[in-house]
Formats: sequence, structure tokens, C-alpha cells
Amino acid sequence: MVSNFKPIGSFIRRVDKRNRDLSVTDLRGLSMTKEFRKTTSNIIGTDMSNYKVVNKNQFACDFMSVIRVYKLPVVLHAEEEPIIVSPAYPVFEVKDEKVLLPEYLMMWMRRSEFDRYAFFRCDSAIRGGFGWDELCEVEIPIPDIEIQKEIVKEYNIIINRIKLNSQLIQKLEETAQTIFKEWFEDFEFPDEKGNSYKSSGGEMEYNEELDRDIPKSWLVEKIGGYVNLSQGLCVNATTAHLIKNEGLPLLRITDLIHNTKKIFIDKSVPKKNIATKDDIIITRTGQVGLVFKNKEGVVYNNCFKIAPKNSLLEENYLYWFLKRKNTFEKMIELAEGSSAQLDLTHGAFSTLIITIPNKNIQITFSNLIKHIDSYIDIIKNEIWKLEDFKQILLSKMS
Repeated sequence: MVSNFKPIGSFIRRVDKRNRDLSVTDLRGLSMTKEFRKTTSNIIGTDMSNYKVVNKNQFACDFMSVIRVYKLPVVLHAEEEPIIVSPAYPVFEVKDEKVLLPEYLMMWMRRSEFDRYAFFRCDSAIRGGFGWDELCEVEIPIPDIEIQKEIVKEYNIIINRIKLNSQLIQKLEETAQTIFKEWFEDFEFPDEKGNSYKSSGGEMEYNEELDRDIPKSWLVEKIGGYVNLSQGLCVNATTAHLIKNEGLPLLRITDLIHNTKKIFIDKSVPKKNIATKDDIIITRTGQVGLVFKNKEGVVYNNCFKIAPKNSLLEENYLYWFLKRKNTFEKMIELAEGSSAQLDLTHGAFSTLIITIPNKNIQITFSNLIKHIDSYIDIIKNEIWKLEDFKQILLSKMS
């Protein structure tokens, strides 16, 4: 072992401050991406006085999930205001920040090698076997504090750039959504003279399905008659032989969200299961209604890919229609059933009502919106490269 590797237990200690005076109301959970998230639990009538307080530069972790998610959910609280977490989550802090920076320690615990070791230390018990004692035994390199500061600074430059780019993507998508609403919900798209259609007296007619007036000649139909849906690949005992060390990435929900490529499928998989940049992908189980495009690989069983069936529907119009908040909410409604997990079946999705505008209006919208789409793609590519740089920096910490 390299001489500057030392057990974490020498530098951290447990903290057990309870919310006895109920002064902290910001309850958070721990995500699998090692971030705090707003809790979704129903806390009505819950005694919050026993919940644990987490102050700035303190950590919370979930030892019980290691055996289930193959990693240790652990998060550093970096905000000024304290939060509270479940009484089941251990909270700890660095003893001396002049010797070990909390940010440096959190970087180490984000390494894939750290998570593999945590899972390796688990036993077959339902709660696993990685706990406080095992965490304290983990050895990490502790360089001079000034070196730690430089490493953290480099890491934060990458993280802040990723956040800035993500915010920019959100603003661009909001702009596209605003244009979509103005054109296809408020009907203020430009007419032949460049005037806003509805405001300038464009011809309208009543539609019984929507219970409102819409531009004359526009259609309101069930989406199933205008799109092709393709089921994703079900990975089980009969298809396990398709999993390879390289090939086409398997597009699971987590991989679509975080742009990861962890599982690869042999290229011999049926073409119907493979997505290209021209395909739209929708999640159909669990996290229902998330919409993606420009993803290449094999669509997993909890998603399906969708494409216009004929010339009446433009792909860009279809994509931004599916991205609308009210469309998302409708997909959630269609997915609700008797099972504990949401499941948006092909049959249920096909009943979704879509307004189909005049084709020329769709084309004009597509020509306008493609510039926003192109810019979003450029920014996403930069984020992917920054994510690679981040992983390289983490891997070099040892």
C-alpha cells in the first residue's frame, strides 16, 4: 500500500444531532447519484423531532442500500442552511478540515472503485455488510491540504460548467415550449402574411373533443393512428447471451437520463429494438413519460421508441408535443393502474389525444425550432465531454 494511504476512520466522526426543537423543516432524501433530493414521502402526522440534522460540510449516507444498488449512497451537504434526513441515515463529519477537506473526501466516495469496494464488502444478508466500521477501514490517499484544494478546485470548475450548461439547456427548452404553446395552443402562429393567426381573424371552428375552437382543417385524433411504436429489448435468461463487453449501448432509463453507457448489446439484435438519432424514446414504466431524442443504441424494455407513421405528422412537432407538461401529466394518468408501479402500455399510449395542425405550419415550426435543437445538442455534447473529464480526474486521485 502506498505510504500516504490512510484509513478514513482516522479523519471522520459520527454526528447525531436531532431536530428536537423542530427548527429545521427542509427534509431531504438521498439519491443514487449521491445528491440530496426533496423527499417524496408523506410526512403528515410524522414526528420530525427525531430526524437527524445535517449542517454544512456534514455527510449523510445509507448503508442499507449498498447491497441493493451496488453503491453507497452518500452525500455531502454543501449549503449554508441545515437540512434534516431520516433517523435511519448515519451522519458524519471530518474531524479537522485543515487536514482533510470534506469536498476531497466526497470526491473519493464518488469514484466507481469506492462503490465496487463497498459492494464487495457486503455479505448475503438483506441489509448487506457494509457499515460504519467498514467505511472507517477504507484507505484513501491524504495529500497535503494545498494539493487537496487544487484537486477540488479543478473538479468544481468542471461541475460548475456542467451546471451552467444544464441551466442553459433548460432555458432553451423553455423557449421552445413557449413557441409551441403560442403556435399550437394559443393559435398565434404566423399566417401567410406573417400576422398572428388568431389575433388577425384566422378562421376557427369548434372541436367537440377539446371543447374549444381550433384553426379550421386541423385534426384532433388519437395518436395511435399516426405513430409507430416499437417495444424495447427485454433482457432476461433468453436474451442474456446478447450482453457483450462492447457493441450497442443498452438505453435504460438511468442511461438515458445520465447519458451513461454501462451495458452493451450485440449488434445482431433485431433492428426494431435499435434507436437512431431520428427516433424519439419514451419511458413507459416507473418514471413514466420522460422523452428523449438523439440517442443511439438498444432501447430497454422499460421504454419504447416512437416515430411518425405518415407525412401528416412532423417529427419535431411530435417531439415537442410529447415534451409538453400537460402531455406528460396525461401519460402519467394513462399509466396509472392496479399495480404498484406505473406502466404505460402501448395500448394506453395510443389513446393519447393529439392535435395535428396544417402540415405547412408544422414544417415552419420545425425549421424554426431546429436551430434551438442544434444548439441544445452542441451543449449536451459538451456536457458529455465534461463528464468524461470528471471521471478521469476522479480516477487519477489514487
